[in-house]
Order: sequence, then C-alpha cells, then structure tokens
Amino acid sequence: MSDAYTLIAFGAAIAALVLLIAKFKVHPVATLFIIVTSLGMVLGMGGAKTIELVTTGFGNTMASVGLLVIFGCVLGKMLELSGAAMRITRAALSLFSGRKVPWAIVLASSVVGIPLIADTVVLMLIPVVSAIAFQSKMSMMRLGPILYIGAYVMTSLIPPGPGPLAATSLLGVDLGEATLWGLVVAIPGIIVATLYLLTIKTHVDPKPEFVAHLAGAGGGTSGGTGGAGTGTDAEDEQDLPPLWMSLVPVFLPIVLIMMNSFVIDLFEADNVVAKTLEFVGAPVIALFLGCLSALPLFGRRWADKETVNDLFEAGLKLAALPLALTGVGGALATIVRDTEVADSVAEMIQDWGLSPIIVPFLVAAAICTITGSNILGVMTAAAIMEPLAEGLGISALAIYLACGTGAQIMKHANSSGFWVTTTLSNMTVGQGIRSIGVASALSGVTGFAIVYALYGFGVI
Repeated sequence: MSDAYTLIAFGAAIAALVLLIAKFKVHPVATLFIIVTSLGMVLGMGGAKTIELVTTGFGNTMASVGLLVIFGCVLGKMLELSGAAMRITRAALSLFSGRKVPWAIVLASSVVGIPLIADTVVLMLIPVVSAIAFQSKMSMMRLGPILYIGAYVMTSLIPPGPGPLAATSLLGVDLGEATLWGLVVAIPGIIVATLYLLTIKTHVDPKPEFVAHLAGAGGGTSGGTGGAGTGTDAEDEQDLPPLWMSLVPVFLPIVLIMMNSFVIDLFEADNVVAKTLEFVGAPVIALFLGCLSALPLFGRRWADKETVNDLFEAGLKLAALPLALTGVGGALATIVRDTEVADSVAEMIQDWGLSPIIVPFLVAAAICTITGSNILGVMTAAAIMEPLAEGLGISALAIYLACGTGAQIMKHANSSGFWVTTTLSNMTVGQGIRSIGVASALSGVTGFAIVYALYGFGVI
C-alpha cells in the first residue's frame, strides 16, 4: 500500500470526522466509531482485525483512565452542589475591590474550573457576576467572558478535567508533570485573555432576571462594589461551607499526585514514606481521596443517601460522554499505530520542514474550532498524535501541552459554552465573538508560544 494512498485515506478520515460532527450533527462517539472502523477497513486490515484492534484500544484506554474520569466528574459535582464553588468565589471577591473585581472573578473561575467544566462554572456563578456588574456599572461583555475564560483554559489543560485526563492517558503523560507544566502554560494565557477583555468599551447590562431583586432594593449596595456579599444575604452566606474545607477537595488530589511525581524520588525505594506516597499519590487513589474529603462539605447531610449515592450517580452520568469519547479515541490511536499511517504522516511533516510541535497544536485547534468542543479537541488530537510521537521525535508532554493550547482555539457559535456565556451575559452573537472568541484565541496562542519556547530550549 503506497504512502500516498495511506495519507489520502487518513486525511479523508479526519475530514469526515469533522464533517459528520460539525455539519451533520452526528454524535461524536458514533462518529469516532464510524471513522475508526472505516479507516481500518480502507487500510486493508480486514473486518476481524479491525474489530480486534478497536476493542483492544477501547479496553486498554478504559483500564487506564476510566476510574480517573469517573472520580473527577464525581468530585466536580460534589463541589458544585455542596456550595464549595460558591464559597471559593466569594472568598476571591473579598480579596479585591473596585476596578480590580474582574481579577477576582477570573481567579475564582480558574480555581473552580480545575474540577468543573467551563459551562457549569458559568451556569453556577453568572448570577453573582451579574450582580457585580449591576452594582459596579461594569459591562457584562467584560465580566461574563472573564468568568468563562478562566475555567475554559483550566479545563483544557489541567487534570482532573475530562479532556486533560483523557489526553494524558492516551499519551502516557505523568499527571504530576501535566499539572505542573499545564499551570505554567495556562496562567499566562488566562492573564493575556483577561487583559484583552478589560479593553472592551461596549457596555452590556446584565439580564434583568439576575438583578431584579437588587434594582428593587435600590441598587443593593450592602455587599459593596463586587464584595463577597454581592447579591447574597447573610443567611445564604452562612449556609456555605468554610473556605479551607472548600479548597481541600480541589487541591488535595493535585498535591498528592505531584508529590508522587516529584517528591517520592527523594526517598529510598523501600522507605515507608515512599511507599505511602506511591499509594496515596496514585492518580486514582488521589482523586478518590479528594471525593472523600468533599463529604464534610455537606455537614450533617454527608451520610445521607442523596450525598453518598445520588451524587455518585450524578457524577457517573456526567462521566459517560468523556469515557465513551476517550475509549473510542484510544481505538483510533491503536488503528493509526498498527498501520502505516503514523510513519507516513511523520515523514510528510519532516519533508515539509515543519517544526513537529506545531502539528498537534494545529490539529487540536482545527478540531475545536470546527466542532466547538475543547474536550473533543484535546482528546482527539492526542489520539491522533500519540502514534506519531516517536516518528516526529517529540515528547509526549510536549504533545499534550500543544494539544491543550490548540484546543482553546476558538469558541464561536457552534459551541455550547459560547451560547451559555453569550446568552446569560445578555450579549449578541457578534459581541460574543468579539469577546469570547477573540479571548479564547489569545489564550491558546499565548499558551502555545510558551510551549514552543519550552520545546525550543529542550525543557519539555
């Protein structure tokens, strides 16, 4: 089978993937399965071999990432429903005042966005941000996208977001390294995007339903301009869990995983501390401990069926789509690895003289921009790139970071997050593209510039 035929088949498969999802609205899981099986058949693997590779790739991927995605989604649901996310937001707001309030919003969004997807963060916190906009006379065209962008960048790059978890599993990247370097890349992107949003002059009022109670109370100035009490009375504030308890489930898994990655080497292999760190720092154990540490957030309700059973079921439902996408993505990686596609694509890239690090960035950016999903962008790009890593001579960590930055570009009218933020921020589609669309592109390009520099200096 010629290299030209292999490359044409692979290119057609990617084009069909994008077309089925973006144009014909076929479900991503069904689309990926169609593409994977069709690619195997077209490349001459035969029906039996194709099915064997698909099931093997799916099973192997589920074995490595299945419980991680489940526990990550359960943890996010617990933080959402316990009030921990709201408490973190109010604490961030209390640190800033006046014109600095937007930085409090992006700080809270970034922290809460580690375990929660960006759409959920906006749905949960937009009433608070709308109240701040009403009291401070700031434009929702600034504050709404700022609320979105922090969580959006984090959920594109930092585990335990479902996209980063899937990508690290597919690429075999250590979660501690993914978290550390993901933060190095994510934070500058968030800052640049926020600085851009703060330059927007167009004024957009918050939706009336979010501020009617404040207007009726003469402006609702009791909480101050963007203070922690904005739009919330003292009784509601008391119902929220303490700040330290709210932060523990967010950072405990991250700290344990990073200690397992970077601290364990300081001890002898048979040291009791090393063995303990190795166990509790294993990603699946660390995330489960994060879920357990979230139980006290529910106070006396921690042992109720609604907390220990129904919440877990809600997390399982949330995990279903990322799990299916990740599994079929693993099958795609297996098909690409076991055919001549990987070698042919690697040779083509080298012949063109492209820097290898640009390729995963462009693949993820194309998938995200066309399909509207950063989660699909990062995990699909990782599945495509994993078999190519060796031929391109590029590390799995570098590919992961390039995929995570590319998957931020760019949000527009085919994205659920775009519509949630635009609609709830009372913006038009054009205003949403000028704010959310441009900000997401800036965060991705800024992050990739850092990745490119790190790669060029041999750091990653």
